[in-house]
Amino acid sequence: MKACFICLAIGIAVPVFAQDNGAQHIKKGNDLFKKGALPEAIAEYNKAATGANKYVALVNKGDALFRLKKYDEALKSYQQANEAGNTDANLRSGAFYNAGVVYSNQNKLNESIEAYKNALRLNSNDVNARENLQKALLEKKKQSGGGGGGGKDKNDQSQQQKSKLSQSQSQNKLDKLEEKERNTQQRISENKSQYGTSNEKDW
Repeated sequence: MKACFICLAIGIAVPVFAQDNGAQHIKKGNDLFKKGALPEAIAEYNKAATGANKYVALVNKGDALFRLKKYDEALKSYQQANEAGNTDANLRSGAFYNAGVVYSNQNKLNESIEAYKNALRLNSNDVNARENLQKALLEKKKQSGGGGGGGKDKNDQSQQQKSKLSQSQSQNKLDKLEEKERNTQQRISENKSQYGTSNEKDW
Protein backbone atom coordinates (compact mmCIF):
# COMPACT_ATOMS: atom_id res chain seq x y z
CA MET A 1 0.00 0.00 0.00
CA LYS A 2 1.43 3.34 -1.03
CA ALA A 3 1.65 6.05 1.60
CA CYS A 4 -0.53 9.10 1.06
CA PHE A 5 1.59 12.23 1.08
CA ILE A 6 0.22 15.64 1.95
CA CYS A 7 0.46 18.00 -0.99
CA LEU A 8 0.49 21.73 -0.50
CA ALA A 9 0.88 24.12 -3.38
CA ILE A 10 2.31 27.39 -2.18
CA GLY A 11 0.76 29.90 -4.59
CA ILE A 12 2.88 32.76 -3.29
CA ALA A 13 1.53 36.25 -3.77
CA VAL A 14 3.57 39.43 -3.94
CA PRO A 15 2.51 43.05 -3.46
CA VAL A 16 1.83 44.76 -6.75
CA PHE A 17 3.34 48.18 -7.31
CA ALA A 18 2.51 50.29 -10.33
CA GLN A 19 6.01 50.08 -11.80
CA ASP A 20 6.77 46.48 -10.89
CA ASN A 21 5.93 44.53 -14.01
CA GLY A 22 7.09 41.21 -12.51
CA ALA A 23 4.69 41.46 -9.59
CA GLN A 24 1.85 42.21 -11.99
CA HIS A 25 2.69 39.09 -14.00
CA ILE A 26 2.72 37.02 -10.81
CA LYS A 27 -0.65 38.41 -9.73
CA LYS A 28 -2.11 37.68 -13.16
CA GLY A 29 -0.56 34.20 -13.07
CA ASN A 30 -2.05 33.54 -9.63
CA ASP A 31 -5.50 34.62 -10.85
CA LEU A 32 -5.19 32.27 -13.84
CA PHE A 33 -3.92 29.49 -11.55
CA LYS A 34 -7.01 29.82 -9.33
CA LYS A 35 -9.25 29.61 -12.41
CA GLY A 36 -7.48 26.44 -13.54
CA ALA A 37 -5.89 28.06 -16.60
CA LEU A 38 -2.53 26.53 -15.76
CA PRO A 39 -0.67 26.87 -19.10
CA GLU A 40 -1.60 30.56 -19.20
CA ALA A 41 -0.50 30.96 -15.57
CA ILE A 42 2.86 29.37 -16.42
CA ALA A 43 3.30 31.85 -19.27
CA GLU A 44 2.76 34.73 -16.82
CA TYR A 45 5.18 33.23 -14.29
CA ASN A 46 7.78 32.89 -17.07
CA LYS A 47 7.44 36.61 -17.80
CA ALA A 48 8.14 37.38 -14.13
CA ALA A 49 11.01 34.90 -13.73
CA THR A 50 13.75 37.32 -14.73
CA GLY A 51 13.43 40.18 -12.26
CA ALA A 52 13.34 40.69 -8.53
CA ASN A 53 10.38 38.31 -8.21
CA LYS A 54 12.23 35.43 -9.84
CA TYR A 55 11.99 33.17 -6.81
CA VAL A 56 8.24 33.57 -6.36
CA ALA A 57 7.65 33.15 -10.09
CA LEU A 58 9.65 29.90 -10.20
CA VAL A 59 7.92 28.37 -7.16
CA ASN A 60 4.48 29.26 -8.48
CA LYS A 61 5.44 27.92 -11.91
CA GLY A 62 6.49 24.67 -10.23
CA ASP A 63 3.12 24.48 -8.48
CA ALA A 64 1.30 24.89 -11.80
CA LEU A 65 3.49 22.26 -13.47
CA PHE A 66 2.83 19.91 -10.55
CA ARG A 67 -0.92 20.33 -11.06
CA LEU A 68 -0.41 19.47 -14.74
CA LYS A 69 1.45 16.32 -13.61
CA LYS A 70 4.61 17.54 -15.33
CA TYR A 71 6.69 16.37 -12.43
CA ASP A 72 10.18 16.63 -13.93
CA GLU A 73 9.53 20.19 -15.07
CA ALA A 74 8.08 21.06 -11.65
CA LEU A 75 11.22 19.71 -9.96
CA LYS A 76 13.40 21.76 -12.28
CA SER A 77 11.42 24.88 -11.41
CA TYR A 78 11.71 24.23 -7.65
CA GLN A 79 15.45 23.60 -7.99
CA GLN A 80 15.91 26.82 -9.95
CA ALA A 81 13.94 28.64 -7.26
CA ASN A 82 16.25 27.37 -4.53
CA GLU A 83 19.28 28.35 -6.59
CA ALA A 84 17.87 31.88 -7.02
CA GLY A 85 19.34 32.88 -3.66
CA ASN A 86 16.23 33.96 -1.79
CA THR A 87 17.01 34.55 1.88
CA ASP A 88 13.51 33.87 3.24
CA ALA A 89 13.88 30.46 4.89
CA ASN A 90 10.12 29.78 4.95
CA LEU A 91 9.79 30.38 1.22
CA ARG A 92 12.80 28.20 0.44
CA SER A 93 11.44 25.53 2.75
CA GLY A 94 8.21 25.50 0.73
CA ALA A 95 10.10 24.84 -2.50
CA PHE A 96 11.98 21.93 -0.91
CA TYR A 97 8.72 20.62 0.55
CA ASN A 98 6.97 20.71 -2.82
CA ALA A 99 9.96 19.00 -4.44
CA GLY A 100 9.62 16.28 -1.79
CA VAL A 101 5.97 15.79 -2.72
CA VAL A 102 6.91 15.46 -6.39
CA TYR A 103 9.60 12.89 -5.57
CA SER A 104 7.12 11.00 -3.39
CA ASN A 105 4.64 10.87 -6.26
CA GLN A 106 7.40 9.45 -8.45
CA ASN A 107 8.24 6.92 -5.71
CA LYS A 108 11.78 8.33 -5.47
CA LEU A 109 11.91 7.91 -1.72
CA ASN A 110 15.57 8.77 -1.15
CA GLU A 111 15.18 12.07 -2.99
CA SER A 112 11.89 12.86 -1.23
CA ILE A 113 13.43 12.14 2.18
CA GLU A 114 16.32 14.49 1.43
CA ALA A 115 13.95 17.22 0.19
CA TYR A 116 11.78 16.97 3.33
CA LYS A 117 14.90 17.11 5.51
CA ASN A 118 16.03 20.25 3.67
CA ALA A 119 12.58 21.78 4.20
CA LEU A 120 12.79 21.02 7.93
CA ARG A 121 16.31 22.44 8.18
CA LEU A 122 14.93 25.73 6.91
CA ASN A 123 11.62 25.61 8.81
CA SER A 124 11.63 23.19 11.73
CA ASN A 125 7.97 24.02 12.46
CA ASP A 126 6.68 22.63 9.14
CA VAL A 127 4.28 19.94 10.35
CA ASN A 128 3.46 18.70 6.83
CA ALA A 129 7.13 18.24 5.96
CA ARG A 130 7.66 16.32 9.19
CA GLU A 131 4.65 14.06 8.54
CA ASN A 132 5.68 13.41 4.95
CA LEU A 133 9.25 12.68 6.03
CA GLN A 134 7.99 10.07 8.48
CA LYS A 135 5.72 8.53 5.83
CA ALA A 136 8.56 8.41 3.31
CA LEU A 137 10.92 6.80 5.84
CA LEU A 138 8.31 4.19 6.76
CA GLU A 139 7.55 3.52 3.09
CA LYS A 140 11.27 3.11 2.36
CA LYS A 141 11.64 0.74 5.31
CA LYS A 142 8.63 -1.23 4.12
CA GLN A 143 10.06 -1.54 0.61
CA SER A 144 13.54 -2.54 1.75
CA GLY A 145 12.39 -4.85 4.53
CA GLY A 146 9.33 -6.35 2.85
CA GLY A 147 9.88 -10.00 2.24
CA GLY A 148 8.22 -12.44 -0.07
CA GLY A 149 5.93 -15.00 1.23
CA GLY A 150 3.01 -16.87 0.13
CA GLY A 151 1.78 -20.06 1.43
CA LYS A 152 -1.19 -22.06 2.33
CA ASP A 153 -3.58 -22.01 5.28
CA LYS A 154 -0.79 -23.53 7.35
CA ASN A 155 1.26 -20.33 7.05
CA ASP A 156 -1.58 -17.93 7.93
CA GLN A 157 -0.80 -18.00 11.65
CA SER A 158 2.91 -17.34 11.12
CA GLN A 159 2.05 -14.50 8.72
CA GLN A 160 -0.19 -12.95 11.38
CA GLN A 161 2.63 -13.19 13.90
CA LYS A 162 4.99 -11.58 11.38
CA SER A 163 2.56 -8.73 10.83
CA LYS A 164 2.29 -8.17 14.59
CA LEU A 165 6.05 -8.22 14.81
CA SER A 166 6.27 -5.82 11.90
CA GLN A 167 3.83 -3.50 13.61
CA SER A 168 5.85 -3.47 16.82
CA GLN A 169 9.06 -3.04 14.82
CA SER A 170 7.46 -0.15 12.97
CA GLN A 171 6.48 1.47 16.25
CA ASN A 172 10.04 1.04 17.56
CA LYS A 173 11.46 2.60 14.42
CA LEU A 174 8.98 5.46 14.65
CA ASP A 175 10.01 6.01 18.28
CA LYS A 176 13.67 6.07 17.23
CA LEU A 177 12.86 8.52 14.45
CA GLU A 178 11.06 10.81 16.90
CA GLU A 179 14.04 10.63 19.27
CA LYS A 180 16.40 11.54 16.41
CA GLU A 181 14.13 14.42 15.52
CA ARG A 182 14.15 15.70 19.12
CA ASN A 183 17.95 15.52 19.13
CA THR A 184 18.09 17.40 15.83
CA GLN A 185 15.73 20.06 17.15
CA GLN A 186 17.88 20.41 20.26
CA ARG A 187 21.02 20.86 18.14
CA ILE A 188 19.26 23.44 15.99
CA SER A 189 18.10 25.41 19.01
CA GLU A 190 21.60 25.21 20.52
CA ASN A 191 23.08 26.50 17.25
CA LYS A 192 20.54 29.33 17.17
CA SER A 193 21.35 30.34 20.73
CA GLN A 194 25.06 30.04 20.04
CA TYR A 195 24.98 32.32 17.01
CA GLY A 196 22.07 34.46 18.09
CA THR A 197 19.03 35.18 15.99
CA SER A 198 17.31 38.34 14.98
CA ASN A 199 13.55 38.48 14.67
CA GLU A 200 13.64 41.80 12.88
CA LYS A 201 12.56 41.82 9.26
CA ASP A 202 14.94 43.23 6.70
CA TRP A 203 12.80 45.52 4.62
